Amino acid sequence: MVTTLQGQRIGYSVSRFERSAEGYRFDGLLHMELAMMGQDQVVDSRTMVTTRPDLVLDAFSFSFDSRDRSLSAAGAVQEDELIIRVEGSPSRVIQLKGDVYPMAALGRLVVEREMGAGDELAVRVFDPSLMAVESVRVRVLGREKVLTPAGEFDALKVETRMSAFAVTSWLDSAGMTLREQSPPGMQSVRTAPAEATAGVAGRASLDLLRMFRIEVDTFIPDPDRVRRARYEVSGIEPGEFPLEWDGQRLLGTEPLEVEVTVSDPPAAGRELPMTEPARFLEPTVSIQCDDPALREKAGAVLAGASDAADATRRLTRWVYDNVEKEPTASFPTALDVLRHMKGDCNEHAVFFAGLARAAGLPCRVAAGLVLMEGAFYYHAWNEVWLGDGWLPVDATFGQYPANALRLKLSEGELGEQAKILAVVGRLGVRVLEFE
Repeated sequence: MVTTLQGQRIGYSVSRFERSAEGYRFDGLLHMELAMMGQDQVVDSRTMVTTRPDLVLDAFSFSFDSRDRSLSAAGAVQEDELIIRVEGSPSRVIQLKGDVYPMAALGRLVVEREMGAGDELAVRVFDPSLMAVESVRVRVLGREKVLTPAGEFDALKVETRMSAFAVTSWLDSAGMTLREQSPPGMQSVRTAPAEATAGVAGRASLDLLRMFRIEVDTFIPDPDRVRRARYEVSGIEPGEFPLEWDGQRLLGTEPLEVEVTVSDPPAAGRELPMTEPARFLEPTVSIQCDDPALREKAGAVLAGASDAADATRRLTRWVYDNVEKEPTASFPTALDVLRHMKGDCNEHAVFFAGLARAAGLPCRVAAGLVLMEGAFYYHAWNEVWLGDGWLPVDATFGQYPANALRLKLSEGELGEQAKILAVVGRLGVRVLEFE
């Protein structure tokens, strides 16, 4: 398949499946070439998943390579657990709580269940590229004739929805994709192998990060000191994204108005290490806070710090000063950043979270939009629990606390952050007031 983004060719993908008495094997390859803030990025990933005969996930392997980053991971289902091993990191466990299907098997699942127009299917899927289990809903829209460079097909048209993110696909009789459309203006079409791999045109003129740019007409003279801001948000429906968060209030729905307030940090926080909230002290696939190397680094950076507020301030400054700012196409993990000490906001956020949790400081990753240089852009930052509330901090910009010129849309790791893609190109934000 050849892939285009907003009408420009950016890469290709190859997929296939094999069936045996033991079940199915699905193989996928993806090659993409883009620009990020003027820097060319080439990404290659490979995925292999095996399933039982009923298409329920059995095992997977995944690799990701970009200009200077690589990641290899594998996993297998054991009873009701998916055990994931990322190269160079401790193993992780995802509790499955029922059947989980690989994302690559959804088309085949629709065909095998002989679904027709109007039929719906609600399942949980595992996506190796996000290392996450998500709930999806598949709805069959009907049949259509589809003309592709590979020929004309009588296709089954389906919509796959995950939260606010919707993908429309046209499937052949085997459940393989003929055409696919997804936000933000991405399309893949089946074609001949030689045509798919024939090269990519004009990649430097299509900048992935600038696609998120939302122009504003408000001049803010001292942005780092803004502690309250009120916004009018357009392009999304009430309830499509959560807009009520700690420090962020939904004021009205017609139009959508949101207020963001940031309190000054306390003079002192709880004593370290803290034990609650436990969820935000635990290791994950991308925040490997139990790794000895991260624990050692956290201890060195925060040597002598016993107060949560002081540790947060010191850690924000240290990550800002020591991690080189560079647009990066990667699967961000705290250990990977420790090895390379460079990256964009995603790398800064997971690295900060890894060090904070390793030091016993509860921390989470927030994602959404930030206002800088006259426009809103996609951004990730952190929130730290100091004992009586969550304080936003931004290690990418060295802000302690982070300013109020941001709009939080999601919380968590890559799987949650990816959902923001659903609003690229249609979201609008107006600054109504700020203090």
